[in-house]
Amino acid sequence: MKNHISLYIIAGLLMISEFCNAQNTNLEFGNPTTEEMNMTSCSVEPNAPAVVLCALNNLDYGVRDGHFCIIYEIKKRIKILKAEGKDYANASIFYNDIQKDPKESDKIIELKAVAFNMVDGKIVKTPMDDKLVFHERIDKNSMLMKFTIPQVRVGTVIEYECKISSPNFEDIAPWYAQTSIPTMYASYHLVIPEYFRFNIGNTGMCKMDVQKKLVQCKYEYWDQTLNCNGQDFKFTSCNMPSTKDDGFVWHSEDYSNKVTAELKSFHIPGIIYKTYSKEWKDIDSLLLDDDDFGYRLGKSNPFRSEMKAAKIYNIKDNTEKIIAIYRLLKKNLKWNGNYSLYGRPFRNILKDGSGDNADLNFVLINMFNEAGIKAVPVVMSTRDHGRLPVGFPSLYSLNSFVVGAYTNDSTMVYIDSSEDDGLNVLPATLLTDKARIIAKDNCRWVNLQDIAKAKENIEIVAQLNPPGVLTGTVKDTYHNNSAASVRTDFKHAKDSATFVNQKALKEGIEITDYKMKDSISFSPSVCETYSFSKNCDATSDHIYVNPLVIIPIKENPFTATERKLPVEFPYKQSILLNVHMTIPEGYIIEEKSNGARIETPNKEISCNIKCIVDGKTSFVQYKLDINDTFFGVADYNMIKDVYEKICESSKKMLVLKKM
Repeated sequence: MKNHISLYIIAGLLMISEFCNAQNTNLEFGNPTTEEMNMTSCSVEPNAPAVVLCALNNLDYGVRDGHFCIIYEIKKRIKILKAEGKDYANASIFYNDIQKDPKESDKIIELKAVAFNMVDGKIVKTPMDDKLVFHERIDKNSMLMKFTIPQVRVGTVIEYECKISSPNFEDIAPWYAQTSIPTMYASYHLVIPEYFRFNIGNTGMCKMDVQKKLVQCKYEYWDQTLNCNGQDFKFTSCNMPSTKDDGFVWHSEDYSNKVTAELKSFHIPGIIYKTYSKEWKDIDSLLLDDDDFGYRLGKSNPFRSEMKAAKIYNIKDNTEKIIAIYRLLKKNLKWNGNYSLYGRPFRNILKDGSGDNADLNFVLINMFNEAGIKAVPVVMSTRDHGRLPVGFPSLYSLNSFVVGAYTNDSTMVYIDSSEDDGLNVLPATLLTDKARIIAKDNCRWVNLQDIAKAKENIEIVAQLNPPGVLTGTVKDTYHNNSAASVRTDFKHAKDSATFVNQKALKEGIEITDYKMKDSISFSPSVCETYSFSKNCDATSDHIYVNPLVIIPIKENPFTATERKLPVEFPYKQSILLNVHMTIPEGYIIEEKSNGARIETPNKEISCNIKCIVDGKTSFVQYKLDINDTFFGVADYNMIKDVYEKICESSKKMLVLKKM
């Protein structure tokens, strides 16, 4: 039986890269070369703070406790090039640790790390002490091993090696060739016995050399020796750029070079035959049967007496009832800032008075259901966790959920305990395009991006006086995700005065009489009102003023010559700005903007600027719409050009001449 390999490259992300030659790479760990020690910059990215010189990952099958297991071997060598690169001495490795069944947990067989420094012309080696290794629990099934390599400074070469034994032989963890710093050489070597039939995928933006050959394997399986053929795969790539989040990509690892493996069947002739073609309905069943997920959906309402005292059961309108229940929950329990998939016992949550979003969401679902509001969990992989591999069903790819509550038989609203900004207003990390409703009678996919839009309406009334001082009032109304963003900025500011000063500095104006309505209430909108003044450029006979007053996009965020990753906006966006300006007596308009209409061919991004001027007043309307959230690499120049034109048009001045 032979494994099958399917190779494909993400469209639009292909870039030229020479195949690697291992002869030019130092593959011997524990012995960095003089060239590596003296290296001061990376040819792939000259400004990189650090560079992966060599990454070797090996995967082999073995036998543990009479059963097949996977042996992972990880080796990495990193050169620190700048002061900020010293953070790469803090490393972490994920592994499975099943609280309820240690036999099903991974075992750390070996971990060692060392720093190499050049001192007085000699290489000095500093090993890592075991005291610098820590283990942090992520959830009931997962742990993170963290360690810090000592004596790291600019010029240091660090190495670490780790070997892990995993009894979960059905699931091969994805391998990522790229990281947030450039990689000079990366290799992934797999040996898979013929008993396992995998579909192996190789995706990414760089070319990767793939070699495959037949090898002999031998295993002591239970009370017999198994001799079989095996498939030997080796994936190699070099001179790969970094992949890092930049504000316009949700999760850069989604686009980095990686190798994935999906098990189709396990067959030892005469002993066992098992298929592993999972469907999402199998994942649904696992969740519903899980003690820390499905079991939490049938618990009693811990706030029944409080809901009765607040007369919530008497509320007729389901939307109002949903809001009232949510407010009561957040009055009694606080979100601790973390996201997760599984919940803790309610008694622990109530004792702490806080919990992660899963803890609070499970309580909320039971409050809803007990009050006659049908509510269900909507599971997902958050944006910062990576896109959900829909074609590769896996429980491990899920890491959180939000609550879906029905206002009637067919309409569902979405809510999460991490936000206080209204129904259907979720933080960007939860706005995934693939989320799954988990319900006994109807599990199905939903696109949470469809509910999200940031909308802002700005109304400005201003007067310009002869000395060139512009004064007026602003009413700025934010809706949905725009409102959530403003509330977040307000909460994180040192105080309200600091918040107002930051806004004034950003807009280049002086602000007085600032007021914010609904800054902390559970509402999908926030309204700001304030008075302002601004000194415009003026001479003895001319005044120069930007008729927009407040410029929504001042600078083009897309300035790079090329882009290797797609452009992803957090959500659809809309800005409408209306400015009414009174022109001072004794002045006439010498020059004005004729407005502009700027848009992509299919109007995914559009900006329409209208300028109407008569003898006494100027009226400008600015309307920006971002109607799509994803743009491929091939669209980058189009987006860059549109933004550049928007910025140029936004800087056009109204020139007034004294009569």
